[in-house]
Amino acid sequence: MITRRDFLKYAGISGAASILPWKLAVQEAMAQYGVNSPALRKFMAPMRGVGSVGGIPVMAADAAPAPVTGALHYTINIRQFTDQLHPQLPNPTKLWGFGQGLAANFSHLGGIILAQKGTPVQITFRNILPTSHIIPVDRTITGANQARNRVAVHLHGGFVPWISDGGPFDWWTPNGTHGLSFLNNAVLNPAAAPNMAEYYYPNQQTARLMWYHDHAHGITRINAYAGIATAYVLDDPAAEAALFPTGDLQALNLRDTYYLVFQDKIFLPAAIPAGYPVTGAVPGDLAYAWIYDTALFGPQGIPSFPPPAIPRTPLPVPSVVPEFFGDTILVNGTAYPTLTVEARPYRFRMLNACNARFLNPRLVATKGTTFPNNTEPSPGVAGPTFLQIGTEGGYLPQVNRRGRVLLAPAERADVLVNFTGLAGREFILFNNAPGPFPGGNPIFDYHPLNPSTPVSTPGFGPNTRTLLKIVVVPQTITVTMPTVAALNAALPALIDPPLVNQVPGQPTSAPVGVRTRQLTLNEGFDDYGRLGQFLGTNVPDAAGFFGKEYLDPATEVTTAGTIEVWAIANLTLDAHPIHFHLVNVQILWRRPFNVLTYNGTPAYTGPRVAPDPNELGWKETVRMNPGEVTAVIMKFDLPAVPFTVPTSPRTGGNEYVWHCHILEHEEHDMMRPLIVA
Repeated sequence: MITRRDFLKYAGISGAASILPWKLAVQEAMAQYGVNSPALRKFMAPMRGVGSVGGIPVMAADAAPAPVTGALHYTINIRQFTDQLHPQLPNPTKLWGFGQGLAANFSHLGGIILAQKGTPVQITFRNILPTSHIIPVDRTITGANQARNRVAVHLHGGFVPWISDGGPFDWWTPNGTHGLSFLNNAVLNPAAAPNMAEYYYPNQQTARLMWYHDHAHGITRINAYAGIATAYVLDDPAAEAALFPTGDLQALNLRDTYYLVFQDKIFLPAAIPAGYPVTGAVPGDLAYAWIYDTALFGPQGIPSFPPPAIPRTPLPVPSVVPEFFGDTILVNGTAYPTLTVEARPYRFRMLNACNARFLNPRLVATKGTTFPNNTEPSPGVAGPTFLQIGTEGGYLPQVNRRGRVLLAPAERADVLVNFTGLAGREFILFNNAPGPFPGGNPIFDYHPLNPSTPVSTPGFGPNTRTLLKIVVVPQTITVTMPTVAALNAALPALIDPPLVNQVPGQPTSAPVGVRTRQLTLNEGFDDYGRLGQFLGTNVPDAAGFFGKEYLDPATEVTTAGTIEVWAIANLTLDAHPIHFHLVNVQILWRRPFNVLTYNGTPAYTGPRVAPDPNELGWKETVRMNPGEVTAVIMKFDLPAVPFTVPTSPRTGGNEYVWHCHILEHEEHDMMRPLIVA
């Protein structure tokens, strides 16, 4: 195996191709980021439910309507608090996040909003964060040299006016300082206090699981990792009744529907590493990478956007890293929880909220019945399959039967699973997706059989393969499992009208006359020679590089009502989950091309291939595989709102963004403006 730097040296290529991210597995022995979580015993605590006693709080609406619009109104605080994320952690973990009232009312992932299609929601967010961050802050990356307690709230997947999109320059601080694009209060709440920001969500979409999280420029990855993220459920009772006429398995029926939010973390052990750059950190707090390890990522490279012509030295501490992979995966805010279900059908609505880690959850049997065997998976003994009925873009046009569901960061899956006849059995929700995806590196794959992660032992963490144990007990009630035929009869009427008709297993051509943009996914180096990721066009700069920085002038500028196809060439060896603000897209096709000869026009090496069956219909986060062009089609409609939306003082027009949802990529600097006039 060779490193990407070895590949570049041996390839002897230049220009854009000379900075391809050939992320072949690096074999250097190292302790990941210099710290690992303590050996936490698996499956000691129950999985937290939604709205239940001891579960994740659901937000309560205010009695009074919202200012200006009169919409249903919420007041939500963003603050620091502590939460016990595993019984064996010596201290409750310090977190930042959403909630109502005092810190004692807060828990991780708190702030869940249950909204209804057609009923607008307006929220006053109050920023009461302290000035010091609980995660190391690298102030050398763009945007991060400002206040550490800035926030910008993005409704991920929301069809919202740009002033409520929560873009990178929509941030504000507790003292009222704000970003260049912050017009929230001037339009929606002129009487707002300095620490407040007002957001309006029209909810003019089909039913779906969304989430809202921080998006502040330069600190998104650490704010989301610290906990500023939670679910936003958009319900459509008529659609749910069409799918599940008996009332079983409906989205808000928390008896039969479970929401599963996955996040990978590292917890500080008893011996906190020397020099860990967070004041007041104690064992059990969150740990995050703070050193750029050249043994892992390679020596400093030539900056892609000079000056300087040579990399700055020394490397800063703390420093951004190309990707962050935790060694412990939380499900609903608990490490290694257990879920007890009855022997009947259930609905799982899953969200991958990891910074960089792909997941491919599937159900497998446990090994044996005695400790530690009942904590370990038996991957060759499959549990029930999933019937997938939806993604982050809403319902699928037809049911997709799957043994596992691949979830890139920010992707969601809505699945049905039938435990009928399985009373007395135990299953593990199992993951073995490599990180980085798809090439992988064994040092990020924590489990007892991996010699690269000797800290993993049977029955204990760190472990990234066992997500959740499910114990099946006899049923006490009868729940109706709908037939595939019945679901397929109902689903097509429940999705937004498509721009193109997709046929399963076949690539789709764009309508005649629709504009196609040629765009690129790239990797290069910043001023310090650190690896960075970039979006770009198919027009290289003078040095032959296609990537652009976020603050470069906008190139993706369009007008409301326009339909476009974006053909995006991935010049890297990472799969990138590309997220589009404002719009949902349909995937037309993927097609392999010769990366090394790319000059702005791809030399294809194979035919077009269709999207996966569970990628049909609408998406807003799309996996773009290495060495492929991915073509998507979208229409740039703007939501109807009961107020006048001003243009952005920073960019003009309606200011949105598109970016990679590997948060370390987005931040450094795989994000570009998307302007709709």
